Order: sequence, then structure tokens, then C-alpha cells
Amino acid sequence: MNKKTNDIHIGILPGLLDLYNRLAPEASGRLTKSFNQEILNLKADGLKFTLSSLVCTHEQVEAQCEKLLDKDVDLIVVALAPYCPSGVLAPALLKIDTPILLWPTQTMFELEPEKYDAETELLNHGVHAVQDLANTLRKNNKAFGIIHGHWKQDDFKEEFANWAKAAKAIRSIQKANPVQVGGHFEDMLDLQIGSDAFVDKLGTKHTEISLDEYYKIWTNVKDEQIAECVKAYRGTFEISDDLEKDILNKAARGEITLRVIMEKYNSSAFGLNFFKLCNDSRIAEPLHVPGSVLMSEGFGYAGEGDWMTAAFVYAMQQVFGIASFSEIFSVGYADNRLVLKHWGEGNFAMAREKPELLSSKFSDINKTEFAIVDFEFEPGQTTLLNLNSTPDGLGQIITITGEITKDNLPKASGPRAVFKPDCQDVRKLLTDYAYNGGSHHLALVKGNGCVIAEKLCRLAGWKHISL
Repeated sequence: MNKKTNDIHIGILPGLLDLYNRLAPEASGRLTKSFNQEILNLKADGLKFTLSSLVCTHEQVEAQCEKLLDKDVDLIVVALAPYCPSGVLAPALLKIDTPILLWPTQTMFELEPEKYDAETELLNHGVHAVQDLANTLRKNNKAFGIIHGHWKQDDFKEEFANWAKAAKAIRSIQKANPVQVGGHFEDMLDLQIGSDAFVDKLGTKHTEISLDEYYKIWTNVKDEQIAECVKAYRGTFEISDDLEKDILNKAARGEITLRVIMEKYNSSAFGLNFFKLCNDSRIAEPLHVPGSVLMSEGFGYAGEGDWMTAAFVYAMQQVFGIASFSEIFSVGYADNRLVLKHWGEGNFAMAREKPELLSSKFSDINKTEFAIVDFEFEPGQTTLLNLNSTPDGLGQIITITGEITKDNLPKASGPRAVFKPDCQDVRKLLTDYAYNGGSHHLALVKGNGCVIAEKLCRLAGWKHISL
């Protein structure tokens, strides 16, 4: 049931002014040949292309957009080498929710004035078509991206791939079908953004799983399934000596239950509320281990029932290959460092050493003991990303770049790390984060995620804040 990183499917929509079919009948054939060559030039691991028929009329644009959507493309690239007017292209593009990228696809790389003639001009004047279309889309509040450049330029393929990854992130959030077990943590309002306008526009829908439904599936788990799951735990984790077998069995039962739910609802992300799960005496299991195992397989997760961040973590897994849920727990003001931590759930595929299962306890309305995952994140360049909303309900992503250091936190437990932000003044960083509306749930990815976050926000019409 691993949620492997899927190929990014790119649809190329080439446009042409219908007048050229009469003035230059050879143009359509030359364009089709040119676009096929461009696709060959842009091919890279993880990218899949579909080239639509050349569009010249409203009807053709509508038909070809529909065909690309039926193929479930992640990005529609409007490729304009000659001119095609916005009035032909915009009506269909305004109606779709798949990300759009505008590209004046010149065949000409170097301008040689003495050779520039009418034949050259025919396939090399798409730039003002892009300006026309961009102007029109912007006036209609339609988000889009723009890429200028030629495949012969050293950075162009990487730039194109980053736009494709950003589009994949949006489509992954749209299609995550997140589930929520135990509702939201009561009164934790910064995470409850499901009714905001940007979520409605995305079309992301979640399913709330009642504890009665969860318990019904839980009771139907078979002993042999539990035994097989515990066997897998013993191969994956170091098991603490004080961890009783019945606690491992309980974690395994929870994992199998969660997998059944994910399969039933075709879900790639889940938000779990430990408070409700632990205080239900029938279950008494916060699912820290199951949540971590599924995260290590590419699913999206967030605590406290935060299904929207869970969908975002899934999207980051699809784009960066690996990601984890985390939070900022404590601040080292003297040395400008932060502690990243959570109770017992994290993507242990990012651990610096083999993760361990420890015993933990919860004593509230109900008293229970359960397993948590214990590890430290591997050192290296890291980006923290927060998805939330503006006061008017628009989406925004805040990014914080820095480094997970080699420091250990030997007396703490759970997924954890010491994080050194690139910003040299942690007071300013955290102040700016709060003033910009950053919430307390984060996705953690390797490397610098700002470039893709910026492009994601362009394609979605969101705000990007880099701190």
C-alpha cells in the first residue's frame, strides 16, 4: 500500500491564430514537429508528457482541455510559438482547476539580426501572445505561472521541472482525500482552516471517521494480521526492553485499522487526534506508531486532527520524495536555534539511525500505555513549510530555511532535532512568523524548498512568505 512518488503528467496545449492556417498553411505542420522536439528536449526522470492537437478556435481549446483533464494531467502548459489571441484561449482556461503554465516556445535561441526573416518570425513571436493571455487571466483573477527561456539554456530544464513539481503539489492536495479520526483537538483554532475560501477553491474534501466506525473496524482485525505486523515492527525498529507485547499488538491493530480506512476512502493523508483516541476506553491508542509507519511509506500525516496539513505533507512527499510532520517546540535564544519535536510520530525514513519503539503513557479521563517512535532527524539543509490562510481566506505558505544540526537531544524522546535557521536572529524570525499568521504545524523537507513553494503559490494564487 506504499504511496510511491508518481510521475508528473504534463499536458502541452499549443495554440495558433486561425488566420495563419490561411496565410501560412505550412505553419501547423511545422509547429507539431517543433513541439514534439521540445518534449524530447525536456524529458527527464519523473516527467510524462501528453501533446494535444493544435488549437485555433474556442471549440478546439474546449475539446483539447477536456481531453487533457480526462488524462488527469498535473499541469497544462499553454505553448505559444506564434500568436494565438487570449479570447480564443482564456474562456476554457478560466474554467479549469488544473494548474496552468504559459510558455512562449521559441525555436530560436540566439538572435542573429542578419538572418531574421519572415520564416524565422513565424515560429518565434509567441512572447506577445503570452503577454495577451497573462493580462487577461490576471484581470479575471485566474492564477498561472510563466516560464521564459529556451531548452538550450543550462537552467531551463530544472526551471521547467520545478514548475511541474509545484503543479504536482497542488494536484496532490486536491486529490489527497484526507481522513480525520477523532475530530480536531478542541479549541486549537489555528489548524481549523477547512472552511476557508482557498480550500473550497482547491476542492479538497475530507472524511471524518467516527470513533464508532473506527472501533468496528478495529474489532474485526485478525490475530494473524497482528502477528504479521508485529513481525514487521521487529525488523524495522529497535524495541525497548520495557515495551510489553500487548502494547505492540495494540499498535499493530491500530495500523491495520488505519490501513483499512485509508483503502476504503481512497485516502493518501490522515489527521489523528490523540486526545479523543486515548480517552476512548475501547481504543486507548493514539496511533503514533501506525501514523509514523504510513508516513514512512509516503502518506501524509498531521496531529491534532489537522487533515489539511496532512494533505500538505502528502503533497510534499510527492514533490520532494520524502517529508515529515513536525512542530517548533522550544527556542534557544542565546544561540539562535530551535527544537523541532513531536510526541511520538514522525517520518523515520528521515532518521539518522535506526528508530526505536518506546513506551509512553497518557493519564486523563482514561489511562493508557502505548508505543511511540523515537529517533533524531538526520542532519543537513532543511526547509520548514507551513500551509495556512490569510485573513480573507486565501492560501499562504511560509517557508523557513536552515539546517538540522548534528547535535543530539539524548534526554528527550520522540521524533526530534536541533534546527539552526538561516535567519541569524531567531527572535525576528519567530516574530515575523507570528505576525504573518504562521500556525504551529509544519512540513519538514530536505534541501531548500523555497523555489518550489514560490511556484506553487504562483500557480495556486496564494501568498508565499520566505523567512
